[in-house]
This record gives sequence, C-alpha cells and structure tokens, in this order.
Amino acid sequence: MSSKKQIAGIAVVIALTILTGLANIPLGAATNPSNMLLVYDFGSQVLSVNVSHSVVNTKTHHIETIEIQKNGVSLLNRSYENQSFSWGMNDTFSVSTVIGDNLTVTGFCSRGDSLTTWLIVTSTTATNSQPTSTTSTTETTSADSLGTLAGAAPAIAAVVIVIIFFVLFFIWLKPEYAPDALKQLGSRIRTGVAGFWEKP
Repeated sequence: MSSKKQIAGIAVVIALTILTGLANIPLGAATNPSNMLLVYDFGSQVLSVNVSHSVVNTKTHHIETIEIQKNGVSLLNRSYENQSFSWGMNDTFSVSTVIGDNLTVTGFCSRGDSLTTWLIVTSTTATNSQPTSTTSTTETTSADSLGTLAGAAPAIAAVVIVIIFFVLFFIWLKPEYAPDALKQLGSRIRTGVAGFWEKP
C-alpha cells in the first residue's frame, strides 16, 4: 500500500472520530423548570397549571410528568411525550375541592429536574405563591448543551477544525485545484508529513 493511501486512511479515521464526537453532543438546552403558575377556578373545579421551562427541542427535553396532590395525598399524575411550547407548557385538570384544601403540584423535567408549588383554595378563584422548592438531580452547565452560546463553542470549534482539516487534506491530495497560496501551504504540509514518515 502506498504512503499516500495509508495517510488518507488515517485521515479518514481521524475525521470520522471527530464527527462521531460531534454527533454525541446534546442538542437541547439543559434548563430547570423555572416557575409554575397555578390558577384554581372553584366554580368549575378546574386547576390550570402553567410551567415555565425554556428549551430548544421540545421533543427531547420537556416537562415529562405533572403530579398533583390534594392535602398531601397523591391525586393524579399526567405524563407528556413533548412540551407545548419552547418557553414551557400549560394544562388543565379537573380537581374537586372544598375551601381550605391544599393543592400541591410538581412538574418533572425529562432530564430529572423538578419544581413544586402549591395553593390553598380560599375563594372562588385562587392563585399560588412563588414556587416552594426546586430540585435538580443533574448538574447543568453551559458546556452541557448547544442551547447556550457557551455550550455551542466547543462544537463550533470542532466543526471549524474538521473543515480546515478537509480543505488541507483535499489540497494535499489534489494540489492542482488549489489557489497559489494554498498550494504553497499544501507543499509545506506534504514536505513535513513526508519527512515525518521517512524518519527511522
């Protein structure tokens, strides 16, 4: 096998390794549910839940389950396969109550985070206070996802490196198609690579 073919084979393996690494970068922003608004209409006995949960891809990162408790007893769970909107979701539930009942709602994210809030039924229409507890079971950093600019930086750098690699590799294989400046660069690279392979 010729030296040029061996180097071409090595280059293809390196490129495929880099591209495989890029394919494993998550594409959804990793954010926790940030707020939950509860509104209970006593007349219709309907609880409206509005969860703020900002994501990039609503199919892979979403509110997965909403759990409702009445007076500390589990009342119902509803599961979701995706999220209504990139900013969050809302849903309504039929919940029979009397004045004084405590409704506690927990929204669970598909990545393991959760947000819990509650309200006390005190009048014909009740709304909740701020969330009482937020739990996070996964560490979230900007490097976790492409959903933030900082999270996208490593992927952008890797793509640029792969593009530069392929341009230089093409120039090395077919120098007659390259502009003069790139031909000189390709010639230097070829000389360097040839010198590297010829050393004992």
